[in-house]
Amino acid sequence: MLFTNLKSAWRNLLRHPFSSVINITGLATGITCCIFIALYIVSELQADNMHAHRDAIFRVNYHNLESGRSTMPTAYPLGTVLQSAYGEVEKVLRMGQDNVSIRANQDAYFFEKDFYWADSTFFDIFGYKMLQGDPRTALQKPNSLVMTQDMAHKYFQDEDAIGKVVELKIYDGDRKFDFTVTGVVENPPHTASVQFEFLAPMSKALQVYPQFENFWGLQWVYTYVLASNPAAFQAKQAGTDTFFKKYTGDNAPNLALEFQPLNQIHLHSGHIDKNLSDGMNNIYVFAAIGVFIFLLACVNFVNLSTARAEERRKEIGVRKALGAFRQQLFAQFMLEALLTAAIVLVTSFVATTTLLPLANNYVDSTTIVLPTLTLPLAFLGIMLLIALFAGLYPAVFLSAFNPLEALKSRTSQVRGTSVSLRQVLVVFQFTISIALIAGTLIINKQVHYLKQADLGFTSDQLLTIPVDDRQMQKKLIAIRDFMATSPGIQGAAVSGESFPAQMNYAYRVSWDGLPADDARSMSIIAIDANYLKLLQANFLEGRNLSPDFMTDDSASVIINEAARQWMGGGEVVGKEIKLGTQKRTIVGVIKDIHHYSLHQKVAPIAYFPIPPGDRTCPDNIVLRVTASSLPAMLVSLKEKWETLTQDRPFEYHFVDQGFEETYAQEEKFLMLFQVFSALAIVIACLGLMGLSSFVVNKRSKEIGIRKVLGASVSQILLMLTRGFSWPIVIAFLVAAPVIYYGITPWLDTFAYHVGIDWLLIILAGLSAWGVAFAFIGIQSWKAARVNPVETLRDE
Repeated sequence: MLFTNLKSAWRNLLRHPFSSVINITGLATGITCCIFIALYIVSELQADNMHAHRDAIFRVNYHNLESGRSTMPTAYPLGTVLQSAYGEVEKVLRMGQDNVSIRANQDAYFFEKDFYWADSTFFDIFGYKMLQGDPRTALQKPNSLVMTQDMAHKYFQDEDAIGKVVELKIYDGDRKFDFTVTGVVENPPHTASVQFEFLAPMSKALQVYPQFENFWGLQWVYTYVLASNPAAFQAKQAGTDTFFKKYTGDNAPNLALEFQPLNQIHLHSGHIDKNLSDGMNNIYVFAAIGVFIFLLACVNFVNLSTARAEERRKEIGVRKALGAFRQQLFAQFMLEALLTAAIVLVTSFVATTTLLPLANNYVDSTTIVLPTLTLPLAFLGIMLLIALFAGLYPAVFLSAFNPLEALKSRTSQVRGTSVSLRQVLVVFQFTISIALIAGTLIINKQVHYLKQADLGFTSDQLLTIPVDDRQMQKKLIAIRDFMATSPGIQGAAVSGESFPAQMNYAYRVSWDGLPADDARSMSIIAIDANYLKLLQANFLEGRNLSPDFMTDDSASVIINEAARQWMGGGEVVGKEIKLGTQKRTIVGVIKDIHHYSLHQKVAPIAYFPIPPGDRTCPDNIVLRVTASSLPAMLVSLKEKWETLTQDRPFEYHFVDQGFEETYAQEEKFLMLFQVFSALAIVIACLGLMGLSSFVVNKRSKEIGIRKVLGASVSQILLMLTRGFSWPIVIAFLVAAPVIYYGITPWLDTFAYHVGIDWLLIILAGLSAWGVAFAFIGIQSWKAARVNPVETLRDE
């Protein structure tokens, strides 16, 4: 019996090739999209699953009680205090990033940014796989070095790296040390919260920077703890608002501690540093798109299956007249749905495995893999889900036909119900399509705005050269002037921040009228007198720094507009403020400069000269260049740099390119949104094409009669398309508020964003209507052009 039903289901698919192809193509496209979205979501949710203690690991952040935001870097003594203050803290790990130059075998130096000093507890807390070496002892000796497999290949090619000696030049001063490679670890996954390329013992860092061991004023390490009782440890976060006053005295900053679980770092860090959006928001968006695509594909199946009920009424009537029960017919139609689902899954599996490498190239933040062990069960579940969602209603609907009415062709009552349902489903399809089109247009407009927004300075042809050597920083002004003699240089300056800036440094600030207990901090950037002129910054009040004023280096400061508002507004030039321990007079106010992305509002910033030797002193040369002489200029700069140092490779960055890179996630999000939206619209159009073809074929005799009675092609075209226009109008009215309330939270993740443009929503509706009209119009035009003799000859 099963084989007979299966053979009948196969024959039915072959008997209606057009609708079968539409069904299978739509479902296969939808399921393939859903599989990719599901794989992406799973890989993101499992970002830190390689760590055995992941549920007991916390990163301890500083939480600003005034702004409600947190920062990751902390002071070194924090880890020591945590272990003594909280009994639940089993182990503490501090990781401090440093910029170093490394060379092996007397080869050229390579500048490495992902170098971290780390406590010896690193491998006790984290579960990164050690390929070579012993994780228990790899960071015990001060001159040990652990590197990733990519870095081992970079420096030693295919040789065994263990025991090899490399030379490190440390950022802070002209100090060089020999380190011995004691471990090679597997490359951290792209989604892992803790990324690194080199690890060296923190005990060595304290030899290099002994002044930081008990210093609370510099936030330079990431602090992690392994808790013996995670729930009890996290519960104590609520009482940390007095932590700093207890351990640092009356001048404590207005901070508390945040105990952030490791499994929340990757997707729930929108409140930390410069971030404004959680990665989880993207997960929700793509999960919603996946559900919508799946429902669209199922809607197509339901629409076409119920539409074909007219063609199968006599078959159903004959089966029932010969004794078939409704349950048997239901089973037959569900088997047809299962057969379609099986074909769809095979097609989707082939498409998924074929397109997987391409998907990994586009989504380079994660490596999507097919889970081999759970794959068969997952695909079986998907097949049953497709059959249930797409086949259940058609099976119930078709098996309910009355045999007498079916054989007499009287199915108007049932047909009337199905037409009403199909119209609701068409409205649903186009609501989703219009929402996705409008969403794509608005996201594209926001991304364009981010890249074209006024940053408060002229970023074109602006180039920065990092100078991370303390000895070179002592003569940075002379180096600036030396580099400026290269051809094509329009101007040169120095700065303590590059672009986009990290804004790592802040001073305690106070002024007359500010209450003594109001502890505030202001970001600072060390500059020279050329800097703001080179950026073409706009002065709102006062003047620039100038060599003509002898006190500018030691007693003057320029603030931005945000700082002026922060201080109460009004005229502030001539007002004295205290930055750290030094008093300075405000000599100018500039329009806000965006030193980092538009995700976050511009913070209050103070600009003033800081002499060499201070950790906050200028460490970047900024150049304005001429595009026409760029190649020769870069060659000249490199040659000049190599006369200054052989230890530090020449490195430069174009400011406009740096800002573009900060929006790489938004570009990727837009690209994925566009792809999935386009596929969702294609699926909707496939269903509409099949449905319009059925409607036109069903009304072919009516069209023939109308033509005989004198109807023109345009009148017939209007008649056929009018029935689909109202569902699209209703879909637009439903989609408009959905778009508004759906896209607003995403836009709010940016401090600066575009508004909701209703013209774009109207354009989305017109686009959906235009696409629908094209598909329906083609079918209708073909039918209107047929000779009525062809459709009426059997009457």
